[in-house]
Amino acid sequence: MASYLVLTPPGAPKDDDGARFIADKFSWLAFVFPAIWLLFKRQWVAGIGVAVFQGLVTFLTRDPSAMLAGLLIELALRMLVALEGPAFIVRRLEAHGWTLQAVITADDLTAAEMIYDHQTAATAPATTSWLAPALPAAATQSTDGRAAFGLFENYGER
Repeated sequence: MASYLVLTPPGAPKDDDGARFIADKFSWLAFVFPAIWLLFKRQWVAGIGVAVFQGLVTFLTRDPSAMLAGLLIELALRMLVALEGPAFIVRRLEAHGWTLQAVITADDLTAAEMIYDHQTAATAPATTSWLAPALPAAATQSTDGRAAFGLFENYGER
């Protein structure tokens, strides 16, 4: 299961159709091409920084005796980008005024959208004629009701 972060545009209501669902999971593309993936996701400073750092590591570990150290540094950098890449995207959106509305644990994007629609329909005013979609049985059960995001909890928790 993956956690999906739901962000709405600045000034939009919670049930806005323009909400973005960002999966907090390992990204293989970010692992294989970290700098290109960051640049493609419009993370300019981080992408350029990673590209420069990769070039610097490659230059400094040309000696065969330092090749293992270079390989380990490169692996650590790729793991960091692959695991924390979605957090970079969320921070950029929040810096532009987007609001984090929910963190939803689901098997796939469709189930996450259904759960979010069900939650927003439950809190919506009674004047709407829209009915919430039926949820799968596994989506309604949770062990502790919390979902984790990223490697480090940075949304007010200790």
